[in-house]
Amino acid sequence: MNSFERQITIPDYLCDRHDRLHPWAALRLCQEVSEGHSKATGIGYETMIQRGLIWILSRAYYIFYRRPQEGEEVVFRTWSRGCDGLFAWRDYEAMSSKGECLLAGTSYWPLIDYATRRPQRLRELLAGYDYLERTATEKSALEKLPIPTMGEGALRMERNVYYSMLDHVGHVNNAEYTRLIVDALADRGLDLDRPFGLELGYQHETLPDETLVVESQRHEDVFNILISNNRGTSVVAQITQHND
Repeated sequence: MNSFERQITIPDYLCDRHDRLHPWAALRLCQEVSEGHSKATGIGYETMIQRGLIWILSRAYYIFYRRPQEGEEVVFRTWSRGCDGLFAWRDYEAMSSKGECLLAGTSYWPLIDYATRRPQRLRELLAGYDYLERTATEKSALEKLPIPTMGEGALRMERNVYYSMLDHVGHVNNAEYTRLIVDALADRGLDLDRPFGLELGYQHETLPDETLVVESQRHEDVFNILISNNRGTSVVAQITQHND
């Protein structure tokens, strides 16, 4: 099985006040089809955790062309593009019922030892795995994002980590950082009705009872974002606003 898809009717509880799919929710739906594909091909969470291993998201890039409305039928699709021995590469598409691409994404997933958090080699595990070589976005390779320097005029938001932000690995879920970013920027220059690219670099997990600080600075149509927890940098992100 070289790809996996799921048709979803967008529910209102995943939408914002304008009845459009929240970016955070879009990433959760990408994770859902990703796990569905992994389960169907024998490398899902339940199988790997029995071996003391888990998949984690390290880098990701998404392009939001149009956010679907509540009640709209959308097909979320994912496939594996292979691996380089350390990262497994996974791409995504969300398509409207008319064949319009609403969202495209690419992501890097290392497999780590659950106890030690050390990365594992992937070539043996993924030997014989079905791949598609098609890239969903213009970025077939994701480089590590540099840590931005926040100068005068940078925006700052602080949030506690709550129980609802945690996933079954016991840390803040990857998509929750996008929720924080949108909360920090949606009324401060970020236009969610225009197409935009979102790139994320996950550096250190955030644990229960920690505090997250979101700092951001805008340079024309580019927003640089730094999210820190009690122990240092957690996530580096960049949003680029595109023309319609």
